[in-house]
Amino acid sequence: MLVAAMKEDDVNIWGDGSTFKGNDIERFYRYGLLTNPALKIYKPWLDQLFIDELGGRAEMSAFMTQHGFGYKMSAEKAYSTDSNMLGATHEAKDLENLNSGIRIVNPIMGVAFWKDDVVVKAEEVSVRFEEGMPVALNGKTFANPVDLMMEANRIGGRHGLGMSDQIENRIIEAKSRGIYEAPGLALLHIAYERLVTGIHNEDTIEQYRMNGLKLGRLLYQGRWFDPQAIMLRETAQRWIASAITGEVTVELRRGNDYSLLNTESHNLTYKPERLSMEKVEDAPFSPADRIGQLTMRNLDIVDTRDKLMTYTKTGLLAPGATPVLPKPKGD
Repeated sequence: MLVAAMKEDDVNIWGDGSTFKGNDIERFYRYGLLTNPALKIYKPWLDQLFIDELGGRAEMSAFMTQHGFGYKMSAEKAYSTDSNMLGATHEAKDLENLNSGIRIVNPIMGVAFWKDDVVVKAEEVSVRFEEGMPVALNGKTFANPVDLMMEANRIGGRHGLGMSDQIENRIIEAKSRGIYEAPGLALLHIAYERLVTGIHNEDTIEQYRMNGLKLGRLLYQGRWFDPQAIMLRETAQRWIASAITGEVTVELRRGNDYSLLNTESHNLTYKPERLSMEKVEDAPFSPADRIGQLTMRNLDIVDTRDKLMTYTKTGLLAPGATPVLPKPKGD
């Protein structure tokens, strides 16, 4: 959006402070040129003169302080923080060491739930979705998605929900470590996933989660507008989200400790009467039906047994106590 606005004013030069070791330098580069092919990009962290003079966060903090530009996130802070409405990440400095954990972080979106003197009371929260979109929290609707997200952040933040310690693979395949906050997204995710599992069938859920992993990586790489990402997004919106209408009630406690209290949706395929252990009228299937289904399994049971015996004969498996169940052959 910023590059598009700049283009309207005939401003075709972009600069930012993303480092050559991180992900943002590539994300800004890709999105900038996708929006404005004529964009000229200057990256201080790709300028050797800048590197030679400053070269690191500590040097830059000292430079700013020496020149009268002291700021609250300067050298005394034990880590670096980036944030937006959806979440925050704390990384670098002391957090580069794996023996420094979440306890050195001062959360900016919620409470430090690990501290004994922080009072966190259990709270029931209802989240309502319509065709995949969150529309209400505790029965309250909002003028726009931003207001809903801000309220979700406040609710989740009261409990320290959505904080995590992650080791991740950056775009350049080097590993980094960060402490993340996402209280609102965590709350919405808990409720959304509950509806997904109650509404869609097993194969659909499996494909949805596989696609989600791929889409998440594409987003991480700055490829949100690439064709492969658009395809996955359209699939999730059309075939998954369109059926996600309902309400989930959650009890939030401390940190990521919660319980699901209720799930309601006209689209649920969870129907307890199908598997009830009580005697019911008009049962969907009978013992005789299950006998027939189990009998059909004999075909692949025989095939599996034959394969195991073949693997035993070729030496891939060592014979077990019985020829039916070979044991894996040791090295």
